[in-house]
Amino acid sequence: MIRSCIDSDFDSIFSIINEAAEAYRGVIPTDRWHEPYMPEEELRREIQSGVRFWGYEEDGELVGVMGIQDVQDVTLIRHAYVRTAKRSHGIGGKLLAELRKLTTHPVLIGTWAAATWAIRFYEKHGFTLVTPEEKDRLLKKYWSIPERQIETSVVLGDERWFCHRPPLVHHRDETTSIDCPFGHVQRIVTGGQGGIANVHVVKITKGTPHLHQGYDEVYYVLAGTGTITLGQETYPLRPGSVAVIPAGVLHSLEASGELEFVIFGTPPMGMEDEKARPRKS
Repeated sequence: MIRSCIDSDFDSIFSIINEAAEAYRGVIPTDRWHEPYMPEEELRREIQSGVRFWGYEEDGELVGVMGIQDVQDVTLIRHAYVRTAKRSHGIGGKLLAELRKLTTHPVLIGTWAAATWAIRFYEKHGFTLVTPEEKDRLLKKYWSIPERQIETSVVLGDERWFCHRPPLVHHRDETTSIDCPFGHVQRIVTGGQGGIANVHVVKITKGTPHLHQGYDEVYYVLAGTGTITLGQETYPLRPGSVAVIPAGVLHSLEASGELEFVIFGTPPMGMEDEKARPRKS
């Protein structure tokens, strides 16, 4: 039986976590191992910060636990552990499936990079590793963990995360802002026609809001400055900015004079934006 944990389950949760975490001993970096792995004080802080534990009960005893935590616009799966004697009985999968029913947000999971068995478990249940660059950003945004733990961890996302992730602009100075650029352009270089791949270098002075259905695009600013707008929010754009624009996101751009950037896109066959196609002279 799967149920929400209550205050009186604290000792059982503490016991399950530290007994199951023995699997990490000698696997994760030695400077990340603690004795016990999760002290009582840390577990209490996690619960106070919003982690809600659910447990799998057999014969009146908890044998597995898993936490769920809503943070900003995502839901995190936290501290998933099953007693050693009960592993490979499908308990973790059942807990994960039940907790995923509790949210409509994208779901993210962090785990140790060296815990390959945990990564395989989440991949088996439909999660996918994010890139190392995105992993660092996500761990800093949604988790409160030391820098050393960020270095030695990975993040996996569910289908919602990859389908509905927010657009993002990176700058060379490592600051970030949410938005995406594009508009009416002068096409300088075009390549990869036929829906296989598209790489364009364009110049723009001002564009109208629009979106692309069915494919994502990436923009890299070569020269000039301007602003990018998503909805009612406007942000600066400058050389070195990289924008990742998911399909279906309304976006526009206005240059301070003229802005030159590269567009990378891989639209499926027949779904290229008609306005973006080079016209025959």
